[in-house]
Amino acid sequence: MTIAIVIGTHGWAAEQLLKTAEMLLGEQENVGWIDFVPGENAETLIEKYNAQLAKLDTAKGVLFLVDTWGGSPFNAASRIVVDKEHYEVIAGVNIPMLVETLMARDDNPSFDELVALAVETGREGVKALKAKPVEKAAPAPVQAAAPKAAAPLKPMGPNDYMVIGLARIDDRLIHGQVATRWTKETNVSRIIVVSDEVAADTVRKTLLTQVAPPGVTAHVVDVAKMIRVYNNPKYAGERIMLLFTNPTDVERVVEGGVKITSVNIGGMAFRQGKTQVNNAISVDEKDIEAFKKLNARGIELEARKVS
Repeated sequence: MTIAIVIGTHGWAAEQLLKTAEMLLGEQENVGWIDFVPGENAETLIEKYNAQLAKLDTAKGVLFLVDTWGGSPFNAASRIVVDKEHYEVIAGVNIPMLVETLMARDDNPSFDELVALAVETGREGVKALKAKPVEKAAPAPVQAAAPKAAAPLKPMGPNDYMVIGLARIDDRLIHGQVATRWTKETNVSRIIVVSDEVAADTVRKTLLTQVAPPGVTAHVVDVAKMIRVYNNPKYAGERIMLLFTNPTDVERVVEGGVKITSVNIGGMAFRQGKTQVNNAISVDEKDIEAFKKLNARGIELEARKVS
């Protein structure tokens, strides 16, 4: 049997990618796919992936082909492959990558050879018909700045704290929309995930710090550390994004002195005991109580899509 392939994308593109490849190559075996729709999160996707894996022959390994680096399909697959040999995730799946990978695996390459081929053919398959190569100018030499004298210690004023560009509740945490749209709209330089549970999970913590978009650093801290970091003048004036998995943790950091004036409510996936508010947000009694406390403090609670 060949190396198993699982395609994962936002929306319903995964099945159509496979159908397009099969139109060119004929019906394929040992291939699965999953979709990702509003209201789902990484836990849902892990269940979907595992359901597909149960149908496939994984003895020679599994190659996950997903659409975007740092998106929910990528994040869920990353949590599956992290401790398994001959399991890998490749982001940026396109038709050239998929077709060449399906054809090459019939020749029984090694797992590493198939991974390298998938990356190479996916990259080479992106071309412009008429575009000419653009020559990049050599960067000008940068002179080292003179060291600055340390400023004397003084009490922290209202402008001596980090600037919270966005505080968002989203149980998917750093995913495609956050990485590609919210960071640009809010112009932040750091993303801080605030969660006791996630901070204690070494695997999730490591993966989240790896999926930040270019130019933005990502950190995962527990609630107590977030309060300490907020009061550290080292980060004064720096624009950050705070990501939470639930409103209770937001209320805890506010109680600890973190100044939050508005909370954007994103993905809160449905599960047993929760009531669905819309296609992306589901709440239970604990969530409702936390939202009431935040509202009583005059904090704006909003649910909106990125503009």
